Amino acid sequence: MYYFIDKETRELVMAIVYVDNIYFMSLKDSLILLKLKQNFIMKWEYCDLKRTKEFFGIYISYNCKDQKIFVNQSEYLK
Repeated sequence: MYYFIDKETRELVMAIVYVDNIYFMSLKDSLILLKLKQNFIMKWEYCDLKRTKEFFGIYISYNCKDQKIFVNQSEYLK
């Protein structure tokens, strides 16, 4: 997992990378999220899953009120 933080707005974008797949996630559609996706699309084929709850056995939940993203790999590890 990788993360990117916008120096000006302090917004966080995380990326889950699995072999030749990547999923970018953020609490909201921020400018840094859109820029990362656009840069990625320029070089590789990309299908936007929008806000998903599962990515290759990794479960993702969002708590926008508390500004938290939870990533759970317990099922993946079994």
